[in-house]
Amino acid sequence: MFYILLISYILLTINGISINIIEKDLNNTIEKILLINNNNLFIGTINSLHRLSSKTLNKNILSSLNFGPQLDNSYCRSCNNFRKIDYHFKILLLINKQNHLLICGTIYQGICQIVDENLNIIINSTLPIVANDPINSSIGLIIPEKNLIFFGVTYTNNGIYRWQIPNISGRSLNLTNFMKILSNNNDDETISRDDLSIRFMPRQQITFIVQYIYTFYTNNYIYFITNQPNDIDQKTIITKIIRFCRNSSNSIIRSYTEIPLICFNFDWIIKSAQTIIDNNNNNQMILIGLFIKRDGSSGTNICSWKIQNDIDKAFQDNYKNCYTIGIGQRGLNFIKPNEPCRKDESWSIGMTNDNDICPWIISDRLPYPVGGIIPIIGRLFYENSFESSSALQLYPLGSSILFLHGLTNGTFKLGIFDFLLNINWIYSYQLSTQLPILSDILFDNYTASFFLASGSKIYRLSFAGDCASHLSCDECLSSSNNIFCGWCSTTERCTVSNDCSAKFWRQDNNQCIHIINVQPLNASIDQSQWINLTLSKLPQLEHNEIYQCIFSDKIMSANTQAIKLDYNQLSCPTPSNHFRKENNHIQIGNESKVRLSIVKWPSNTSIATISEFIFYDCSSYSSCESCRLQIGCQWCSDRCSSICTEKIIRQCPSFDLIDISNIFIESGKSIDIPLKFYNTFKSSIECRLNETIFGFINQNNICHISIIPELINENDQIVYLSIYENNISIGIPIKMFIYRCDLYDSCDKCQSRLTCSWCEGKCLSKTDNQCSINSPCTSLIIKDFLPKKLPLNGETLVTIYLNELINDKILEITLADIPCLIIKSTNLIECQSNKSNSSRHGPIKIHFKNSIILFSKEFIQYSQSLINSFKPMIVYEFGGQILHITGNNLIIGNHQQIFIGNYQCLSIKQTITNVLTCRLPSMLSGSYNLTVIIDNKTILNNGNILKVTPNPIVQDINPIISFASGGRLITVRGMYFTSAQSITIEFAYKKWNAKLKIISNDIISSNNGILTSFSFRTPGIPSPSNEFSSPPIDVDFSLYVDDLIL
Repeated sequence: MFYILLISYILLTINGISINIIEKDLNNTIEKILLINNNNLFIGTINSLHRLSSKTLNKNILSSLNFGPQLDNSYCRSCNNFRKIDYHFKILLLINKQNHLLICGTIYQGICQIVDENLNIIINSTLPIVANDPINSSIGLIIPEKNLIFFGVTYTNNGIYRWQIPNISGRSLNLTNFMKILSNNNDDETISRDDLSIRFMPRQQITFIVQYIYTFYTNNYIYFITNQPNDIDQKTIITKIIRFCRNSSNSIIRSYTEIPLICFNFDWIIKSAQTIIDNNNNNQMILIGLFIKRDGSSGTNICSWKIQNDIDKAFQDNYKNCYTIGIGQRGLNFIKPNEPCRKDESWSIGMTNDNDICPWIISDRLPYPVGGIIPIIGRLFYENSFESSSALQLYPLGSSILFLHGLTNGTFKLGIFDFLLNINWIYSYQLSTQLPILSDILFDNYTASFFLASGSKIYRLSFAGDCASHLSCDECLSSSNNIFCGWCSTTERCTVSNDCSAKFWRQDNNQCIHIINVQPLNASIDQSQWINLTLSKLPQLEHNEIYQCIFSDKIMSANTQAIKLDYNQLSCPTPSNHFRKENNHIQIGNESKVRLSIVKWPSNTSIATISEFIFYDCSSYSSCESCRLQIGCQWCSDRCSSICTEKIIRQCPSFDLIDISNIFIESGKSIDIPLKFYNTFKSSIECRLNETIFGFINQNNICHISIIPELINENDQIVYLSIYENNISIGIPIKMFIYRCDLYDSCDKCQSRLTCSWCEGKCLSKTDNQCSINSPCTSLIIKDFLPKKLPLNGETLVTIYLNELINDKILEITLADIPCLIIKSTNLIECQSNKSNSSRHGPIKIHFKNSIILFSKEFIQYSQSLINSFKPMIVYEFGGQILHITGNNLIIGNHQQIFIGNYQCLSIKQTITNVLTCRLPSMLSGSYNLTVIIDNKTILNNGNILKVTPNPIVQDINPIISFASGGRLITVRGMYFTSAQSITIEFAYKKWNAKLKIISNDIISSNNGILTSFSFRTPGIPSPSNEFSSPPIDVDFSLYVDDLIL
């Protein structure tokens, strides 16, 4: 039973375009998709073919046909040991006007069927046709007028029948000879084994593997593009293009030829390809190829070739080299033994109007088939070293070519391609699967929709719905809008091309009616105002029609009748008070932006549109100044309005500071700010800071605020002083700055504030200042010091950095109030710390002879150090192991030394707080004390003992033979394995390797840890290939103890 796992619908906006996205999970990996009649979408998943409506993708499946799993034997049909085998799609094509489908898949050796669009089976073939595994290629090319199909099939070496299947074959689609190989000699389809087929030589068939990627035809030739070795003596995979005559009465092999195809260099092989017709260049056919890195690394190259000028000419030149000049070998050893090219004096190519050279290359005197070694180099027009590509499709759309690109991470890219080899990328979308996009990307021109498959999900990305949202020709055809939209002049609507007759569908913006001028472009929301509009032209009215102006947003609209002023001019009133009464939500701040459209009514046919017309609301302005800045608004006593019924205020009330220095106010204090006022009534006036700190204004016009907020750690915080008269803001708020004296770290900044003074190297508020010494002002500051933590025992060298050189003598330095012995004094000061009886912290203080005193902003700290533990506690003589010591305040002072007895352990840069690490030296077996010495003075020792044992020894490994599949239990016996921190087992063969980690719990020990052993199971080795021989093989085995090999 088939189940739908997930259906989802998304409305996405990209670059301002609304895209309807539907995704449907079909529960099985999708392998083929096909769209018929722009409605029936056929999806081939593993084991099933489903028919869905392309328009209602997220609804029920219309019909399904199950092909698997089936009881089958991929080796032979007559064998008895059947098992259930999954069906994988190889071919899904539309074959005739009756909408019949050709389906080929992997079961029963690769048979084909024809079904109708309702998935009723019309005929089954009994012949093996296509590859019978899911990996190797099978592609088909239908020749409609002959009712035949050419297959390109990779040899799979999977079963006894594969030798019967030609690599290339032309087979009948008629029901009487369904899938039989045809002959070109007879119209009655007499079966001829070799005429329309190419078979490789039996001894080459198994080893010379060709993957068929793409096929197409012209009037004269059939082409296949492949990835394959150049010939039997070469292993490197390259891309080649194959050609043979389409209408010849001879077998394929007589005109078969192939030449390498290169995009940039031979490191790239083709992934996908497509042909496209250049209508601007004599309808010349162009081949576009998507190339990926041969080694599987990231990268995308896209190249182009002209079929006639590049590819056919290269084939013609290759024939000339072989037949006219007689250069080189014929090649293609895998089809027919090689032979030299032969010069034929009488040979020449006659030219015909259709460039058909088939009559001149088929001759019994000449060697065939002919291969070429000179590659056809494409024009590289797109490269990206970071993308990994999976799909490429091109579709014509009007005068444009859609360029569809799928990536392996599920990203879909849409671009516009021109034949000057440029791609203008316009959309990109990441599918939810984040899996490779299937090579079949479909485009439905009727609905401007793309169908993508990735993993088990099918996606529809539709651009059509966005067209209807554009109400005017201008919006519809704007260069920034949807490329799938056009203006239909008969219906005056924005549509996709299929919804309008081609001669009335426009995509040129110059064909639109434009609004040239609007006066004014804004109006008051509370009174009606006439708007004059000038248009590029004005369409004629039909019987009983009128012009209307429509003012609208996304939620509602209002319309007024327009009058005609001139041949291209209209005038209409704004809807008085409409938005205020019915649509308060549309107001954004003090104005509302709406769309203004001109239409013919009652047909409601759009003429032109401007996207922004502004309604302003005078009543939303709360101050006289802001009101008077808006044209059309007036300050009426105590309110802003477009119409004043009382006296209009000609000059707005305002205020200012008497003393400009009052903009600086001290935090945590009360403040009095003298003010002067203009044009005020002085009734109910109050002052505020930031609208939240309230004060009052006395009769002397002084603003008093009882408490200014405290600052935490940032000075000069900005606030605004506002004045309110009768609860209405007057004047322009004044920017002010709140400061805290002790946050200033320099004397000049400190003394720039009236209420601060510099005292003993600190900035203090004058109201709290009890400083007994008046300190001179200086620009000196303590920039930094090292170390930040000191051991209690002292004798640590402390380095203090000043911002500039000093010329005066230092009298005293204290570290958290403990004297420090002065050693050096410039702009870099050094002193040696004294002992502290307890842990403490505080600033560094420097007292100069000239009475200048400096304090550090950051505190220095005395701390007690302690070792808690260390690990490992058992090590071996080799040395090189990492020792971790844990404790309190170990990373302290300037440097730490670690000793194991008399052996010094090499310190490693510390990355973890309170953990010291070092690399152990080589030592003799024994037990040792661990000691940490800090700054040559402080000695730490917790009394624990580090045990050193002899080096680990491997005595026995048993067994030493394993299975290719792995899983064999191996035991390693030896001595002192428990002294190791890590043990790693490595297996290696050529480029392959596998590693196993042995954890300490897996080690078994006895005899006080001397005798030890551990066991593990071997990994499996890869299947035989060019890089890996078939068993038995010798695999390198290594055992690492702490990264040292034993």
